[in-house]
Amino acid sequence: MKILVTAAEQQEIDRALKAYESVKDKIAGDVEIIFRLTGIGAVNACYCVTREIWSARAEGKPYGLVINMGIAGSYDLDEFPIASAAIISKEYFGDLGFDTDKGFADLFRCGIIGKDEFPYTGGALARQLLPYRNIEDAISRYKSGVGVTIQCITGDAARIEGLKKLYTPHIESMEGAAVYYAALMERVPCFGLRTVSNVVGERDSRKWKTKEALDTLENCCREIFEIL
Repeated sequence: MKILVTAAEQQEIDRALKAYESVKDKIAGDVEIIFRLTGIGAVNACYCVTREIWSARAEGKPYGLVINMGIAGSYDLDEFPIASAAIISKEYFGDLGFDTDKGFADLFRCGIIGKDEFPYTGGALARQLLPYRNIEDAISRYKSGVGVTIQCITGDAARIEGLKKLYTPHIESMEGAAVYYAALMERVPCFGLRTVSNVVGERDSRKWKTKEALDTLENCCREIFEIL
């Protein structure tokens, strides 16, 4: 099986590669893992993943799984504290819609897209059960969380409350929904792994616990890779 591992930033890819190097001798011979840096944001992520999927198909070696991983913000430190890990059960685009006099309204609430119009389910991009029992069992040890993807890191209290009301999210990223969208559209199994570096709303990145989140990310990648 060919697996695509994606991340937005080099430090995230570096930790995934470090985890891979530590267990590569345990990985089955028919498993090939490709690591790709998408760059930051939904546009970069969607383009990178779609390009990779199509290129692999053209070469006759299609991907059987896409993994999107990286550090992220938590909406609830009681549920997902610093350095904890989340497997994203579903993703929302949190800023795709209209700014109205009653607040933000996404495309579903405006009636432009049906909530269950493919690839959406109830307005979300939902993770499908993986067809690989060993991988599904491995990631089931981590808590599931709802993700919201935005293109401007949330720092405003009113905006945070608005997103909570609309989507009840646990995790915020800038790429997650885009990767799920591309994978679902191309019908390639996919899951997102995120580890918490900060509480959503903390604007000063110097206060983020980036190292702790990256340590957890590396450990999670190692645990997942070694069962392949």
